Amino acid sequence: MKSDNDIIQFAKKLCEIYNLDLEKSSENYFKINTDNASGISIIIEIDKANKLSFYFLQRTYDVFYHGDRTDAHVVLSLMFSSFIRLSGLPVSFSLFDIPHVVEDEIWGRYIMPVQIPSFFGISNEEQLRQRIHEIIALVVIWRQKFWEFAGCPCNNCMEKEGIDNNRDYEIQSRKFESIEKIYGKSSHLNYGGRKRPNWNYVYDFENEVTIIESEELSGYMQAIFNNKKFPENIIKGINGDLVIDKEINNFIHNDSRKEFEELIEALNGNKALNYPIIPFENMLIAVSNPYIIALGRLSGVSEFKSERELLRYRHNKEAEILFPIPSFLWIEKVCPDQFENLIKALLEREPNVKTVRRPAPINQGDKGRDLLIEWNVIDETIVSEVHPPSKIIKIVGQCKTSTNTIGKNKVIDIRDTVETHNSSGYFLAVNTQISSPLTEKLESLKNNGIWTSWWNREDIELRLSKNQDLIPNFPNVVKVKHKVKFVDKE
Repeated sequence: MKSDNDIIQFAKKLCEIYNLDLEKSSENYFKINTDNASGISIIIEIDKANKLSFYFLQRTYDVFYHGDRTDAHVVLSLMFSSFIRLSGLPVSFSLFDIPHVVEDEIWGRYIMPVQIPSFFGISNEEQLRQRIHEIIALVVIWRQKFWEFAGCPCNNCMEKEGIDNNRDYEIQSRKFESIEKIYGKSSHLNYGGRKRPNWNYVYDFENEVTIIESEELSGYMQAIFNNKKFPENIIKGINGDLVIDKEINNFIHNDSRKEFEELIEALNGNKALNYPIIPFENMLIAVSNPYIIALGRLSGVSEFKSERELLRYRHNKEAEILFPIPSFLWIEKVCPDQFENLIKALLEREPNVKTVRRPAPINQGDKGRDLLIEWNVIDETIVSEVHPPSKIIKIVGQCKTSTNTIGKNKVIDIRDTVETHNSSGYFLAVNTQISSPLTEKLESLKNNGIWTSWWNREDIELRLSKNQDLIPNFPNVVKVKHKVKFVDKE
């Protein structure tokens, strides 16, 4: 990169072009705001070696939305996230409420990208500028499209049409009854309505259920669905549906689909038919005119991987879609040392990984650790108005090679390894696949407070496809089956 100041000047120019506000800027950090009606901010941080990380903040002010603004934070964050999810930029988010000092209200919402394959392999300033421009342009396009459906929010139009944005705290009882019928009575609710954008809504904090009633907004949601064939593939699993959209993988549990069907039937008085669902990492959104329903449910890449392992050896058609014939040719007996160095190189290009080091030469007393990693991970326990739900933790990484599936017997004493090295998490990379019992073992560690993640062959190949220049450096690990045009890293 030529200089950090060049990137700041580039961002300032884009903000001038798109009528945005560059609120804060430093050598490697800047915040870009939209407007009082839209309330979306982009927070961008550029690390050394052109590494880019970003997230969004949904936060409105009483200049436009009068009264408690929880409804605006909830509704607008869902409208924005849905648009970006279906925009063609492969990204899947986790959404986090920012606590408010007042019970049953939130201060805002963080929208944190989790699956971001299009941001792998950034290695020069031109690619960095392109990605920054892409993020900013999508926010601008969302703002334009959303207000086309919601109505113009400028002062002149609001005054001309006699609209104020005082919050209406009355709401039809049907929404309450629909939630109570399924989940029981909740004591932790936020509800009300607005005129622009026009909505009535209820947010049940306890059950993580949001119901929005709006002809305008449900029309907007249908329009962004119609603009994109989504998803590319849905595979029926054992516990639910695996959703494959380009390089983004999500999971919709059967229980969540049943919840949607029950809510839609209770609201509309008839059975739910052909309603679309947008999956994120910790949220599912369904549309059934005039209603939009959001459920806070785990539906991300971890859930996808767990379900996928249950299906690995089932039906040839499913295998063809989920596990296509790769473009890579793996060496039958992979060199463990080169494999470890390959994983280290890929981790160093992972957007949220800060540092990676090998503590000792392989097979020379590293006490079970191959790599020590500093990783910026999601942590919803630390959400506040001044701190997004992320923190840097120390991770112990292990690399395992085999000609067969890696089972539990190949990965032992994980908890002891993590504790011995005063770490908070565990990462595993394998050149084949991990077994279902090992998947369950790693998932159980998550449930006991140990951060875990793993890469199978498919995960490694995805990253290799974005970092093709690395392939020739590891001839005793992997090659390409066909001629590949390597990415120019100059």
